[in-house]
Amino acid sequence: MMSKDGGMFEKFIEDEMMDIETFNLIYDFVALDNFRQGEYEGNMFVIRKINANHIQLEDEVATENTSIPTVYTYTKKKFLSLLQSHKQSL
Repeated sequence: MMSKDGGMFEKFIEDEMMDIETFNLIYDFVALDNFRQGEYEGNMFVIRKINANHIQLEDEVATENTSIPTVYTYTKKKFLSLLQSHKQSL
């Protein structure tokens, strides 16, 4: 079953989560309130902290030649929950 984001999060996991160290870096960036805004640039995706509670995920490679990028917004709680659900596969 495809998720609401059209499978973007699953693609993100496949393309970016190479090891537990990468998982921990991304998890901490999203989870820590000290990082209120900013970007984490991965191999294919950019994670943007819009504010303390909202995260944007952009497939930068898929949208680099388009005028309107494909971006999906998650609450911080939902994004962290999705990350945790994939941790065992690393």
